[in-house]
Order: sequence, then C-alpha cells, then structure tokens
Amino acid sequence: MIKPAQTKQEKFFDEYVKPYDPTDPKIALKIEHTGYVVQAADQIAKSLELNDQQKQLAHVAALFHDIGRFEQVRRYHTFFDSQSVDHAALGASILKEEKILADDFSLDQQTQIIEAVRVHSMLAIPDQHVGWQRTLDQIVRDADKIDIFRVAATQDAIDTSGQPITAIQHATITPIVYDSIMSGKSVLRSDRQTALDMWISFLGFVFDLNFSKSADLILEAGYWNIPLQNMLDENLITDHKTRHEVEMLLEKTKQYLIQMTQQ
Repeated sequence: MIKPAQTKQEKFFDEYVKPYDPTDPKIALKIEHTGYVVQAADQIAKSLELNDQQKQLAHVAALFHDIGRFEQVRRYHTFFDSQSVDHAALGASILKEEKILADDFSLDQQTQIIEAVRVHSMLAIPDQHVGWQRTLDQIVRDADKIDIFRVAATQDAIDTSGQPITAIQHATITPIVYDSIMSGKSVLRSDRQTALDMWISFLGFVFDLNFSKSADLILEAGYWNIPLQNMLDENLITDHKTRHEVEMLLEKTKQYLIQMTQQ
C-alpha cells in the first residue's frame, strides 16, 4: 500500500482510487503494486545519481504508471489488454484529461511523465524516445517488471496468467517461446500458445532490464523464479523434456541477472 500522502500527486492517487471497490482483489492488487513500483523506481533513480527534479519525475511517473488499470478493471473485470483496453494508453489519457500534472510541472515535464506511462507496457521503447525521456521510460519499465515478479509469485494465478495453475499440468513450451528466452529476448504476446508459455514469458522481462540496480533488486527479492520452480518441485510439470527446458531457462535467466549486477 502507498503510505499516507505526502505530495500533491500522492494525495490525488489516494483520492482517485477511493471510488473503486476496495474489496475487489484486483483493485487491492494494483494499489499494492503501485506502492512497490514507486519504491523500486526511487531506488533505481537514486542509484543513477539523478538530480532532485529527475528523481521527482521518476517517482511521479511510477506512481501513475498503472492509473489506467482501475478503470480497466471497473469496465472489463480483467487485466488483459487484449480482452479489454490498452491500460497504459488509457492511463496516459486520464493524466491528460484530469490535468493531474498541470499545476506542478512544466509542459515538457508533463509530456515526459505521460509518455513514460504510455510506453511502459510496450514490447520496446519507441526509437524516437531519446535522452532523458528514454531514461525515464527505462526506470518506470524496470520498476514495473521488478514487482511483476512478486505479483506472479504471490497472487492468484488467474489474475496473473488468465488460467488456474492446474492448466500447466499437461502443457509444453512452444518452441519459439523457448528460443526467445534462450536467445535473451522478450517473448511476443502473439507467440504464446500454451498455459506454460505465459509463465515462461515472465522470464523474458529480465532481458529487457536497463540497469544493474534492477537486477540487484530482483535477485534480492527472490521472486523471479518461484512460480516455475514450484511447478517443478510440486511435479505439476510431468513431461521430462518440458521439465528439462524449464530448468535450462531458469539457469539462463539466473546467469543473465548475475551478469547484470556486475555491470
């Protein structure tokens, strides 16, 4: 949960989420997620030795990165953009329409925050985003991914993957998904074909990280491998070939994270 509001933007966030059903696990999940993403963004920004203004922009962009999720859940009762609406684009629109940033930030700063929110869930940052804008995008994207690992390890599998955990019992890994991770690439949503592919695709987040601090935080938290390791330990994955592939992917991801911390 976000701590009691200290800034105008934090107060706005608290007031904005009040009308949404606090007993809905999806709403509670996203409030909690926001708090963790802000914490991660603050730590990344500190590690980069940014100036105070840049740290503030990173903090605010992280605070509002998922502001579109609440309306998405209210309207569609799902977190899956493919079944509803692009939550990042919706969040950017809400920030513009509500003029949340207008009184405290210049037009350029408002645009920077809104753009960071808009692109945070894209497969890649647009090429035209360069300089400070790109750095801000990277901070928000990394912070979001860091906490997604916690969410995937601790929250309801249906909210995380769209299917109950038992759906992976007879599932295999689609070859292109396996090859993507082994090649150090993120997995395209369109390449996911099986229930296990979704869980494997989370590992691809690691290869899109931008800062050594992000890898530090992921390894320190220890959530990144829990879902797949539990599937192995509990024999939910019974096919011998698939078990071996999962083990290979986990090792590949671990080694990459370790290498990133040494950069």
